[in-house]
Amino acid sequence: MSLGLSLAATTSPPQLLACGPTVHHGCGRNMYLTGLCFLLAPTQLTRRLPASGQECPRQELDIVFLIDGSGSISSGNFAMMMNFVRAVINQFQRPSTQFSLMQFSSKFDIHFTFEEFRRTSNPLDLLASVHQLTGFTHTATAIQKVVRELFQASHGARGDATKILIVITDGRKEGDSLDYKDVIPMADAAGIIRYAIGVGSAFQNRNSWKELNDIASKPSQEHIFKVEDFDALKDIQNQLKEKIFAIEGTETTSSSSFELEMAQEGFSAVFTPDGPILGAVGSFTWSGGAFQYPPNMNPTFINMSQENVDMRDSYLGYSTELALWKGVQNLVLGAPRYQHTGKAAIFTQVSGQWRLKAEVTGTQIGSYFGASLCSVDVDGDGSTDLILIGAPHYYEQTRGGQVSVCPLPRGWRRWWCDAVLHGEQGHPWGRFGAALTVLGDVNGDKLTDVVIGAPGEEENQGAVYLFHGALGPSISPSHSQRIAGSQLSPRLQYFGQALSGGQDLTQDGLVDLAVGARGQALLLRTRPVLWVQVSIQFKPAEIPRSAFECREQMVSDQILGQSSICLYIDKRSKNLLGSHDLQSSLTVDLALDPGRLSPRATFQETKNRSLSRVQVLGLETYCETFTLLLPTCVEDSVTPITLRLNFTLVGEPLPAFRNLRPMLAADAQRYFMASLPFEKNCGADHICQDDLGISFSFPGLKTLLVGSNLELNAEVMVWNDGEDSYGTTITFSHPAGLSYRHVAEGQKQGQLRSLRLTCDSAPVGSQGTWTTSCRINHLIFRGGAQITFLATFDVSPKAVLGDRLLLTANVSSENNTPRTNKTTFQLALPLKYAVYTVASSHEQSTKYLNFSDSEEKENHVAVHRYQVNNLGQRDLPVSINFWVPVELNQEAVWMEVEVSQPQNPSLRCSSEKIASPASDFLAHIQKNPVLDCSIAGCLRFRCDIPSFSVQEELDFTLKGNLSFGWVRQTSQKKVSVVSVAEITFDTSVYSQLPGQEAFMRAQTTTVLEKYEVHNPTPLIVGSSIGGLLLLALITAALYKVGFFKRQYKQMMEEANGQIAPENGT
Repeated sequence: MSLGLSLAATTSPPQLLACGPTVHHGCGRNMYLTGLCFLLAPTQLTRRLPASGQECPRQELDIVFLIDGSGSISSGNFAMMMNFVRAVINQFQRPSTQFSLMQFSSKFDIHFTFEEFRRTSNPLDLLASVHQLTGFTHTATAIQKVVRELFQASHGARGDATKILIVITDGRKEGDSLDYKDVIPMADAAGIIRYAIGVGSAFQNRNSWKELNDIASKPSQEHIFKVEDFDALKDIQNQLKEKIFAIEGTETTSSSSFELEMAQEGFSAVFTPDGPILGAVGSFTWSGGAFQYPPNMNPTFINMSQENVDMRDSYLGYSTELALWKGVQNLVLGAPRYQHTGKAAIFTQVSGQWRLKAEVTGTQIGSYFGASLCSVDVDGDGSTDLILIGAPHYYEQTRGGQVSVCPLPRGWRRWWCDAVLHGEQGHPWGRFGAALTVLGDVNGDKLTDVVIGAPGEEENQGAVYLFHGALGPSISPSHSQRIAGSQLSPRLQYFGQALSGGQDLTQDGLVDLAVGARGQALLLRTRPVLWVQVSIQFKPAEIPRSAFECREQMVSDQILGQSSICLYIDKRSKNLLGSHDLQSSLTVDLALDPGRLSPRATFQETKNRSLSRVQVLGLETYCETFTLLLPTCVEDSVTPITLRLNFTLVGEPLPAFRNLRPMLAADAQRYFMASLPFEKNCGADHICQDDLGISFSFPGLKTLLVGSNLELNAEVMVWNDGEDSYGTTITFSHPAGLSYRHVAEGQKQGQLRSLRLTCDSAPVGSQGTWTTSCRINHLIFRGGAQITFLATFDVSPKAVLGDRLLLTANVSSENNTPRTNKTTFQLALPLKYAVYTVASSHEQSTKYLNFSDSEEKENHVAVHRYQVNNLGQRDLPVSINFWVPVELNQEAVWMEVEVSQPQNPSLRCSSEKIASPASDFLAHIQKNPVLDCSIAGCLRFRCDIPSFSVQEELDFTLKGNLSFGWVRQTSQKKVSVVSVAEITFDTSVYSQLPGQEAFMRAQTTTVLEKYEVHNPTPLIVGSSIGGLLLLALITAALYKVGFFKRQYKQMMEEANGQIAPENGT
């Protein structure tokens, strides 16, 4: 019976309700689960709920076989059909079931009625006299005769029995004057459940199959059997038997269902002032509900039948909770399988009846939303504030289960949940929220705390989570403690499956927590919670100037003053333990100027910034005084010296309470800070009135050339003509094209030992303005002091700043002194933009031309090519000017000159003729044979480029006919003709980079040279005659010297004469 599967208890009066929802009892061949609970009280006899067991539902069945005996069925098949009838009757051999048999074709034969079946000692003998009728198939008329004749009391039919008709046929009806629509409503009205068994291949036809649907009860798929032949009838015997058994004990006429046979009362339980309420999850086909058992009255069934909502298989009553609002009872029921997502519903009493007040549904399929409920009165005013709803099967990738925090709706408003609680990550199958309970106020903050079970965490070892109540009222979104089952015993399984809290079972005044696990129940005790209050005081309350202002002779380690600390320990949670029982070890750590590299004060006891104490104390006050030293000259006397106190508290075991240890409250403050300020020099009224002033200049700079000057230095001077200034800040306002780089100390700073400025920049608004603020760091800007420093800003080469740079400086302080005209200074600096444009002559220009006397009146095409580049970092409008010599002493030089640009053929350049500036051109030519616009009449071309882009290259071509006739005026054989290209722009806005001005101008030269033409005939004739005369003279001279005589014979004879004597020896 699973006694104790659900438990409920109350203290006024003390009662315990223990339920076993799986109590079962047999009704015939069916086994029903109805549930049973026992109400236990010290002064009363045990009461059983429900008081008596549920009676078995009636199981009487009247079954009629209507068999097809038409001629389409062979005698062998008819015999098989009769064997099937015999087998089914044999399966229901019991007094509560009786049969009747009728055969039909175009004729009808009632073989035996219910009365005859009941009177026969061996009913199977009634089948022996059945013979086949043959004929047509009048199925509809046969059904009419069954309804009007067999299911009548005159033939033994019972009024309270379930009526079942089993029709066996092999084909469509034929020759029947009635249609099914004429007889089926009659059968429905009589409450007859009809099964249709179609035999053979005829039912492959759609119309035949429709006949089976018309005959069978709805839903037709549950009441139709189709087999291929009569021999296969034996295969459906058990299926038919199971379907008939399934409808036993029901009162519906067309389908199988349950009312209270599977109710499982006591699956959940809760006490109310009007009696206990038991959840009945299995009632009405597991739609669910709950029973309330008022004293000395019949029970009341609570469900959602009046809400016209499909609650089938919803398990309403899986969990139950009572919620009170200003004395009005509200019942909360969980239905975790509603529409597969789950639901929680609130019921309230209206005119003595429970009616649905509000509901909220789950969001994830299969989450089991509503499997657990918990009613929480957070602020302890007697009214429920929150309903916690568990969804233990809610799935996320890293954790499983969640609990929704849902405020109790006021009145008939819509119910909603405003927060969700989760367990730790890493447990996707943790089932967080499987159990919920109210624990009470365990941390002493006067707010109710709750515990949530997660029995599936750590591979089903389980865990429980403690969540504290919060103002709102609400529940803290993060848990304050997690207790894993593995911490208590490695053998624990499903720790946290059940929870019960809020009772003091150990008699120590502290609430305890009972936790269920597989086969075990564990009692967890809450610990006494302590609270510590801390106070810190200094004497004197501020450091006198005489102690920290540096003199020429500095005295180290002088006494600064004293610091007194007090810690008061008290218990926060209510308990029955005495003040002397609660002992704890208190460790106190003190630190001066924590976070600073060098402390400005030390403890006399330790000679450093730190000091510690360890004391064992009860519920009492602990105080101590420490002497402070000032070790060196203090540089920062603006920021107060800080003293940090942090402590740890470890409870001592209490032997009288099984070594229970007190603990410090989880939300207790453990760190405390106190400040010791420095005395200010602000006169008798203690109000510092400074008188600040500021000015600056740009040393050595008259005009800022953007793109060339990459830095801008501002020499700043700040002074104070009043009392000490605190938190002095210099703020520069400048355009976005400037960015702060650094500051450098200027000349000697008067009373300041050293200057340290900390600066940072930030944009202001959407106007492109930035501010750079520089704070005099850790220093007091003394009265009468003056500082000078150099502030350096980077200038963006691409910045667009207009025609002048406006820089504003302002000096302010924390003294809140009214501003004067001295605190703001503004200076405007003219500026230009650096550009780098280059003009160059192209190599493919015409370099050389020559001519003779005969060609003086001719001309030749000459081309001068130029290339112009923008090598700077900004676009600008430019003009390209070309000077071409076209006339010398009224004689044409270069004719029909045109300017073109290949990249932009549509470019039109203006031209202007310029007269010759020099009258005596021959003097210039003789000194330097160059013809340019300084001595010749010229044509000036101007090409305007509206936007010369960065890294853009432009090509220009000067092309015309260069004549030769003018050269004779120069009395020179070689003369150079020069054209010039020059780049111009608005010099009030732009300026070429310093040192690069020469590249803005280029020139191209073409050399003209005159040559003379000579007659070669006289030279050739003279040369020929002279050559012949020379040859004759050479020949005569050779003859004279005998060069032409034959001397060969004489040479041979002389040679032979020399050889003969040699042979004779």
